Amino acid sequence: MTEMDAKITLPPLMERISFLTHRLNAQMARVCNPYFQTWGVDLIMSRMMVVILEHGPMPAGDIVKVMALPQSTISHQMKRLEKLGYVEREQGKQDSRVRMVSLTNSGREVALQANKLSEQVVALMMKSIGEENIEPVRAALMRVDQALQSFKLEED
Repeated sequence: MTEMDAKITLPPLMERISFLTHRLNAQMARVCNPYFQTWGVDLIMSRMMVVILEHGPMPAGDIVKVMALPQSTISHQMKRLEKLGYVEREQGKQDSRVRMVSLTNSGREVALQANKLSEQVVALMMKSIGEENIEPVRAALMRVDQALQSFKLEED
């Protein structure tokens, strides 16, 4: 019997880990989006910009992998960021099929501000979790992320 074969008793929806992660993301959007509106971006776009800030110019395909969102969603968001003047997309120097994405000067400023806001949100989350629990929670979430990357819905 595999782990998936063992049936679990689900708690009520509002107590399920999957629903709680949804609520956390919704709460972060609620808290952060008023700040982001000033820059014309949303939570996803700000996260994309911080990824580029941290990694430097990168292929659009790598942003898709990091964000774990459909390519079409990332492409749409990239077009919006480009229109706002926050990112530039250029052909890769070594492979012309690759589109490299980089921050403009104004995009870098917005990404720095978004990262500063993220620091505040993370500090609140860490305080709520408790310093002694941070690493076990982070490790557990990383294991769940890894497991979900290869998850395929089984048909009954």
